[in-house]
Amino acid sequence: MGMFDYVHFEMACPNCGKPLGDFQSKDDYCTMDKIEPDNLSEFYSSCHTCKLWIEFKRPEPETRPLRPKPLTREEVEAMGFVLSVTPYPVAESTAATPKDHP
Repeated sequence: MGMFDYVHFEMACPNCGKPLGDFQSKDDYCTMDKIEPDNLSEFYSSCHTCKLWIEFKRPEPETRPLRPKPLTREEVEAMGFVLSVTPYPVAESTAATPKDHP
């Protein structure tokens, strides 16, 4: 059995009415965090009382053709992306030293 995330969702079993709250998904980072179902394409649980598998699925969003012009930083940030800038790690053996560059 692999890793998954817990989905913040509850419902009654559609067959017996038992409360279900242990929904899971593998659509995100699979770090066993609790996540919202908004951006998932599927999540699932099972009813141990009536031995049913309960699954929610929705179609994957259609892939869009490439735009004629790349998006700008402002357009990407308006979509909800957040810019993060961190130093790039350089291996010590490949780092330039003063003796390499006079």
